[in-house]
Amino acid sequence: MKKSLIATFLSLFVVLGVISQDQPLPLNIQKAYNNDTRSDDGNPGPDYWQNSADYKMEVTVDVKEDIIWGTAEINYFNNSPDTLRHLVLRLYQEFFREGSARQWAINTNDLMEGTEITRLKIEGEIYDEDDFPGYYMTNFRLRLKNVILPGTSAKVEIDWNFDLPTARGLRMAKNRDGHYFIAYWYPQIAVYDDVDGWDLIEYYGMVEFYNDFNNYEVDITVPGDYVVWATGELQNAVEVFQKEIVNRYNKAKTSDEVIKIITQKDYNNSAVTRKAKNHTWEFKAGDVPDFSFAVSNKSNWDGTSLVVDESTGRRVLTDAVYPEGSNHWTKGAEVSRASVEYMSTELPGVPFPYPQMTSVWNGKRGGGMETPMMANNGGPSKYHDFVELLFHEICHTYFPFYMGTNERKYAWMDEGWAAYLPDELSRQLTPEANYLKYLTDSYLSLAGQEVELPLMVPSFQHNSFASGRVAAYTRPAMAYHFLRDALGDELFKKALHEFMERWKGKHPLPYDFFNTFEAVVGEDLDWYIKPWFFESGYADLGIKEVTDENVVIIEKVGNFPIPVMLVYQMANNKSNKIYKSTAIWKAGNKEVEIQLPENVTITNIKIGSDHIPDAVKANNEWNN
Repeated sequence: MKKSLIATFLSLFVVLGVISQDQPLPLNIQKAYNNDTRSDDGNPGPDYWQNSADYKMEVTVDVKEDIIWGTAEINYFNNSPDTLRHLVLRLYQEFFREGSARQWAINTNDLMEGTEITRLKIEGEIYDEDDFPGYYMTNFRLRLKNVILPGTSAKVEIDWNFDLPTARGLRMAKNRDGHYFIAYWYPQIAVYDDVDGWDLIEYYGMVEFYNDFNNYEVDITVPGDYVVWATGELQNAVEVFQKEIVNRYNKAKTSDEVIKIITQKDYNNSAVTRKAKNHTWEFKAGDVPDFSFAVSNKSNWDGTSLVVDESTGRRVLTDAVYPEGSNHWTKGAEVSRASVEYMSTELPGVPFPYPQMTSVWNGKRGGGMETPMMANNGGPSKYHDFVELLFHEICHTYFPFYMGTNERKYAWMDEGWAAYLPDELSRQLTPEANYLKYLTDSYLSLAGQEVELPLMVPSFQHNSFASGRVAAYTRPAMAYHFLRDALGDELFKKALHEFMERWKGKHPLPYDFFNTFEAVVGEDLDWYIKPWFFESGYADLGIKEVTDENVVIIEKVGNFPIPVMLVYQMANNKSNKIYKSTAIWKAGNKEVEIQLPENVTITNIKIGSDHIPDAVKANNEWNN
């Protein structure tokens, strides 16, 4: 999808492999291409840049009063060509402040005072309440006393505290006595990028991630009988765990089998942590877009590992943290291992990028929430739902964490993949499930209705949970699935790998995705990309006519290209299937002709299947 101002000119130079497109770019995105931070062939531009930060934080979890106390020293690096006169801090817990705007219902027992900043210093300058903005929501936009010049850094020191949500929460909470998942919790410097400058999209509950890639050193202090699991690798296991737990933990990191690292028997025998009033747990994580942690003095801990890269022998720890009696969670580490193996070797087929993946029970039957190297998941009643849930949240390791996509504007660039990719592993582990039918039905529940908006409408503009869900999850899952169908498995995977290789650790836009796929495929994909990603509408194929010569004319009534699955029955009661991939519509045709055997009597013809989202079924059958 090339910018319209130069598409015609570039199309003259087909020898360079540049393909003409007719999709206009929004002006803010055109600016990025004009500034050479993005390239029309899908690569990062020669002048691409992004900012980053080093976070050193100390946090105390007060489990009696349910309060988080934190102090941070942040070195923020301005790699942009711009002089920064403001700094934007995200204060996510303002979401729970009474009177705050929200797109997500909360329990009134979770209403609180928001984030209290008790100290703020930037480059040695103290900022007090007189310097704070007179009003703010979750974006704390502060005018700097000393600007941050291009190519320089600024030191930010901040102390803060807030009350933990203990009723319903949102993406973080005290789930039950002795079990916490802490995310969206620290004052975080917002993204400043080459498209919009500062990201000023507010956190009203619907939007999720868009973060820079940072380094974290985090010390977490909890009572002595509590265990902490977190983004990154534990640095002081020997100081906090008893010897046998350390041995089991180390064994899990090299074992293909599931190791019971901590059991209820260990808690009952006070055989988990070393005896002390408090312990400080030290974690490090490099080049990740966020940091979260879980805290419990009652949860079981299982772990196993696997080699994700045969060329280097690199192993990844996959572990599960859960209370006794949680649905299916005794298989959590095993399912996590299978998920990481599938993603590393099949789709996306890129070695898992982090050293570990911890899945944590969230205290509910359903729902899940991803953070780097961590996921907070429910315990569904059905095992196949459990498998699909764990896979979905682990898949976010690639999208948006490895790829750095902007989920606040383009949730389909990560949720769509996490919704689509569980299908094949679900069929392997739970053959009785029909996950692709579930996706298809979920999409059809809203497809073509006026509240269903095109994928390129920014995600933060969705106020309807239902329309936002379809736009982020099920429609893009369908779009990826049928794009794969149109290109074939090999070419689709090749294009996906190229996109990931170009943009890992960066901030790709949808246009970078589209352009990369077109460059790899060597074709103009507008016939597919335009309807599925840019337009309103729906998929609808209909049987227009059946001729005396048994030629079936199928019409593309809707504007979304989908494959043709045709089943015909003959007078002898035998039936046959004919399948035409989505690519049958690539020429822009509105009809296709399918020749059935000429010298037989056809009694019935049906098109469609449970896995093809045809919105209008009335025109899908013909009877002789």
